[in-house]
Amino acid sequence: MAINSYRVCGDIDGRDFQGFRPPIQQEKRRLVKIAVIDDQPFEAGVNLRNFGYDISEVGDVKKLNEIDIYPVILCDLMNVGMFFDADSQGASLIREIRRNYPSKYIAAYSGSSANSTQAQKAKQYADSFIKKDSDIETWVERLDELISRATDPKIVWQRTRAAMVAEDVDTRSILILEDAYVQSVTKAKPDLSQMRAVINGDNFSSAAKTIILNLASSAIFAALA
Repeated sequence: MAINSYRVCGDIDGRDFQGFRPPIQQEKRRLVKIAVIDDQPFEAGVNLRNFGYDISEVGDVKKLNEIDIYPVILCDLMNVGMFFDADSQGASLIREIRRNYPSKYIAAYSGSSANSTQAQKAKQYADSFIKKDSDIETWVERLDELISRATDPKIVWQRTRAAMVAEDVDTRSILILEDAYVQSVTKAKPDLSQMRAVINGDNFSSAAKTIILNLASSAIFAALA
């Protein structure tokens, strides 16, 4: 197949295929599952659910597959991640989620200062930092922003591609997978079937397969359906 025959994300018509734009309507907010990683009850949860967010409090996690189905993650920085790194705590968990699930969007939150050691570590990998005692308006703005980015097919692919480059996936494989991704998201009923078919039918590295299959938990297919 000639190189110029492959479809790339630039071929996606932004008028037809784009993420949810803030302020997001409640029925659209409900399409994106949000996990809260915290060893304590999430105080803002009740109010945020009233705004239409689908929030699940999952406590601390022992294995990353516990958050497979959640495109957006809210992670406290204290007393979580204890099964990964008891010193770095939440920051270590955010780092592992980012490495293994590049298409997920993560907000770190804490009652401590944004300049604390934990917060500084987390900011290296999180997409946003929120003070735990922020008002509901701030939480809504941040969550809508995360959902908007998590449902934008071009942004999701840019992050996915960057993750594959970081894992030394070869350029040809990335080009083939981008073509399959574009075909998947522009179908009448978007799904990952085209990408799964390509992954199963060619000699891709385990890193590429893991990154692509984890796209199944991204929010783009719910957004485009």
